[in-house]
Amino acid sequence: MYKLLTIAVAATFIAACADSEQNTSTIDGQLVSILDALGHTADPLASRTLPAITDPKAQLGKKLFFSKALGGRADSACVSCHHPMLGGGDNLALSIGVDAEVPDLLGPGRFHDGFRAAEDNNSHFDGGPTVPRNAPTTFNIGLWDQVLFHDGRVESLDKIVAANGAGAGGIRTPDSAYGIADPDSGDNLVAAQSRFPVTSPEEMRGFIFAAGNSNAAVRSGLEAVLNAVPAWSIEFALVYGDGTVSYTRIADAIAEYERSQVFVNTPWKAYVDGDSNSISESAKRGAMLFFSSLQDGGANCASCHAGDLFTDEGFHVLAMPQIGRG
Repeated sequence: MYKLLTIAVAATFIAACADSEQNTSTIDGQLVSILDALGHTADPLASRTLPAITDPKAQLGKKLFFSKALGGRADSACVSCHHPMLGGGDNLALSIGVDAEVPDLLGPGRFHDGFRAAEDNNSHFDGGPTVPRNAPTTFNIGLWDQVLFHDGRVESLDKIVAANGAGAGGIRTPDSAYGIADPDSGDNLVAAQSRFPVTSPEEMRGFIFAAGNSNAAVRSGLEAVLNAVPAWSIEFALVYGDGTVSYTRIADAIAEYERSQVFVNTPWKAYVDGDSNSISESAKRGAMLFFSSLQDGGANCASCHAGDLFTDEGFHVLAMPQIGRG
């Protein structure tokens, strides 16, 4: 009886394994067909060239990114809210830039110093974070083409022209009117973005400057700070040929460092490249739902999370409540 039971169990197990292999094979075939029809390659780098972290300009940008010399009170840096070990962000619901209790403590445990906030006439301080939104990751920032920031206030008008067939080219920023290119933004979306955290009182600028100081005046002040330090002049000369520190060069270098933070070698990419064992069977079923239309029994997620970067770079009303000051 025991032998008969063992044989029966073994036969059932073999049959189940065979069914599972057949199901997996069927799902693989269906997914390949869907992905081919969508033109999905899981390789967002295919049509673009991004810098390597070892490039001299990216290395200069890294030093600037980690330097509190770009903070108005020298107590915050780009990395204060965007640390590589914290996923390119800060792992906080709302970021804390200036007036931290411990400026060198990043991520969870970073709190505002109420006394310093009062000294700085920081009228926004109420015991909680003053940065109105959470810090988006800098990882893969070089793969975005149309907009940056949560509200898209830095946008490539060139890309919008290509998508909509109307308007003018260039990059719009908070320094220019809506729909009008900022003449100082250049043609690099990430470099244009990196000109603004230093002008935000809550993020890096602080509250010690005169209220009437323009963004341009703040950037000029930071140029003067770095030009007064011979070590920075040497660093800039190695990259740009002379030691003059301009904010255009600062933004350019920081952008190169940010654009070098590329992470695309994922299990999903391995699967699309032919390794059918790189993701689980349940993940494959999820991918079927994700990429299939409603008419085909799917969830139609890919209608918005489209392409190899999984986004249409559009804005959608999601009825999510605002937290923080917004």
